This record gives sequence, structure tokens and C-alpha cells, in this order.
Amino acid sequence: MSSSNRTTEHVGALLSGYIDGELTQQQAQRVRLHCDDCPDCAEQLQQLEKLRGEVGKTRLSPLGEDAWREHMKEPGVEATRGIGWILFIVGVLGLSGIAVYEFVIDSGIETHIKVITSLVWIGLGVLLVSVLRQRLIERKSDKFKDVEI
Repeated sequence: MSSSNRTTEHVGALLSGYIDGELTQQQAQRVRLHCDDCPDCAEQLQQLEKLRGEVGKTRLSPLGEDAWREHMKEPGVEATRGIGWILFIVGVLGLSGIAVYEFVIDSGIETHIKVITSLVWIGLGVLLVSVLRQRLIERKSDKFKDVEI
């Protein structure tokens, strides 16, 4: 491939993969050679490397992980989280109740379809209760429940 061919085919789509080390050896060599001849792609590569360095320095939260965990255990946070879950569950149960009622009274649905659909949902409900029961039993004796990674 001649020098003039390399400059006509920009490698912008490969630059991110090049910076992250995700390219094959052949692709990486193509990017290096192209950037040697193409000032536009070389500048774009330099800007992406600078951006990656800046992003790598940023932190998502000024709190450290330990402080964040302690903050999440505060009574106010736990109370609002609990209230949120209760409201969510009550809302889902209310919508589910309406859906079941409408399903049962809808005369346009044949009886055998209602029975089969009900069996599927009852089966899923029984499985959910079984898994929840098992998790609650295991929670009492789980020696790793307080381990933080």
C-alpha cells in the first residue's frame, strides 16, 4: 500500500480500538502508518488519548467507597428506600389485581385459555414463593452475608 493510498482512507473508526489495545496487530500497524502520513487522524488520535487520560482521572463521587456505604446505611436513606419499595409493590399488586379481574370477567376469552393462562401464572407464583422462602431460610445461616468485597 503506497503512502498516497493510506492518506485517502482515514482510520477514524479504528482510533478508539487502537487506544484501548483492542485491534489486531495488522489493524494497529495500519493505524500507526496512517497517522504518520495523515495529520488529521494524528491530531484526532492525540485528542482521543488526551480525553482518555482526563476521563481516567475523574471520580464519580467525592465520597470514598467506605463513606458511600455508610451514607447509604443512614436511617433517612433506608427509610425512603423502604417507602419506595412499599409503594412500588402496592402499585404492582394493584395493577395486577385489576388485570386479573379484567381477565376473569372478559367474556371474549375462552375458558380453556383462561385455565391454561392461570396455571402458568400460578406456577410462576409458586416458584417465586419457593425461591423467596429458600432465600429467607438461607439468609439466617449465611456466614458470608456481612462480607463486603
